[in-house]
Amino acid sequence: MAGSDIALPTVSIITVTRNLIDEGRVDAIRAALEAAQDQGDAIVEHVIWDGASTDGTVELLKELIAEIEARPSFVPIRFQSLPDKSLYDAMNRGVEISQGEYVVFLNSDDLLVSPDCLQKAREEIGSGRPDFCFGRTIFVEKDGSKRLSRERKVHSILQRIPFCHNSMLIRRDVFDRFGGHDLDLRIVADYDLVLRMLFAGCEYQMLSVPIAVFHPGGVSADQMKTALEMTKSWRKNYAPFFGGRTYSEDEMLNWFRIGQLPLGFCVNLLRQSRNRPQLRNAALHSLKVTLRRRLQPWRTWDYFAD
Repeated sequence: MAGSDIALPTVSIITVTRNLIDEGRVDAIRAALEAAQDQGDAIVEHVIWDGASTDGTVELLKELIAEIEARPSFVPIRFQSLPDKSLYDAMNRGVEISQGEYVVFLNSDDLLVSPDCLQKAREEIGSGRPDFCFGRTIFVEKDGSKRLSRERKVHSILQRIPFCHNSMLIRRDVFDRFGGHDLDLRIVADYDLVLRMLFAGCEYQMLSVPIAVFHPGGVSADQMKTALEMTKSWRKNYAPFFGGRTYSEDEMLNWFRIGQLPLGFCVNLLRQSRNRPQLRNAALHSLKVTLRRRLQPWRTWDYFAD
């Protein structure tokens, strides 16, 4: 528990929307709004960025916000509706108009785990103020069943994002310093942002409290499209450690398929990250995974089949 003399960080919840009525997500956005309101004084505001909806969503949101603001007490809501280029552009724009010290992204059809999860996260962050931090996630499956994600560590980041984007809190000034999400990526810009922060030596903290309730699906469920974007991010971030080697797209797609990275890349990254322990741990983890899997020829991996 943070001491009473420590000013806890403020948090802005960022929710982006577009044409929710056409998508049949009216009940979902109502629930998301209430999830933010349930946090009480654990946050500073709820930012809603709408991408110029044309189906009546703007009017719906204004009505819902007016109902909330008529209550004796409520979490302040900052609402804006303007055209944007993509989901990640909308997220970036939502951050631009936010005022919290940290931001957390809450999709319009997702929820926060509990009314006190952000309060507990703030207490764990305390005076440490890491560049970003993350908690576990509750996944809701198609049959309605729920499962709590395994506890993951950042050292597995070189091959997969080890935690859910919606369960991550990022310091607003750090998000701005990195230019937010890369708009050249439409599926894995969240993963790419974490990679860029890690390679730059950002400090992170793993939280004990679960943060988000997440419904898997959407564009990221298309494994091939996801893999193609992953290779773009890998080439951008990993090229300095390829040792002058050029890898084809097919070669890099196979890295995704088998969950292994080239040994030469892992060794080069390990050698060049001696003064960056977090990156060194990630390189060592990927090296161990690759070696172990190569020594198990009787086993096969195919993440395209997942």
